[in-house]
Amino acid sequence: VASKRLAEKIAVETFLCDFSGVARNDRLNYVIRSAIETGRIKKGERIICLYSRTGTKLIDTIRIVRIEEMYGPVSPRDLKNIGKKVPVELLFMVVNLAVEIGQEGREGSPIGTIFVVGDSERVLEMSKPMIFNPFRGYAEDERNIYDPKVQESIKELALLDGAFVIREDGIVLAAGMYLHGAADRITPIKGLGARHAAASAISQSTNAIAVTVSESTGTVRIFSGGKPVKTIRSYRLKTRH
Repeated sequence: VASKRLAEKIAVETFLCDFSGVARNDRLNYVIRSAIETGRIKKGERIICLYSRTGTKLIDTIRIVRIEEMYGPVSPRDLKNIGKKVPVELLFMVVNLAVEIGQEGREGSPIGTIFVVGDSERVLEMSKPMIFNPFRGYAEDERNIYDPKVQESIKELALLDGAFVIREDGIVLAAGMYLHGAADRITPIKGLGARHAAASAISQSTNAIAVTVSESTGTVRIFSGGKPVKTIRSYRLKTRH
């Protein structure tokens, strides 16, 4: 619900999600992620979502979501031991955003990208901009990855080459960054390309966690210490109108 007063009148548990200008489907995804993070929805459960996609107060869409289908085989608990210097809730948010990008693509085409999370000062020292930084000049609260508006901007910017650099508190510092970590010290990973090599290098040269989206398959991989430590398959959401 968007109103705190309305939430207080409703007998059931509610989430406040007053994100004007954000598509209802994206608001719904935010609520589901928040419920998973707080343990209110668990793996193995199935939920039924009723909402309007047209902006009216009338329900016109039913969406049935199985948590495994939506997010693949990953939960906050699965990510706890991957990067001790990156908050697990932030890594969970980034991974699920990456899964969405891998599943949805953009403008009808598949896309690939990299997120580098944590140890941001060192990461920026070992990277250079490929484009003018689209996040430069904005207040920090306008660059917070927990905001669905920022997530939607990231999905658009993922069309561009280069990596996103994200601080430990969830503030997006830059996009379109070329990573030049110690790639010469990385053993090529069979079957994976330049994007994964860059993620491997930056995660070995810093304390950051790198998350890649494969353009060809939509598969998401998490890199730590120079190695891929988790792979998450792509999936398809099922929506009924």
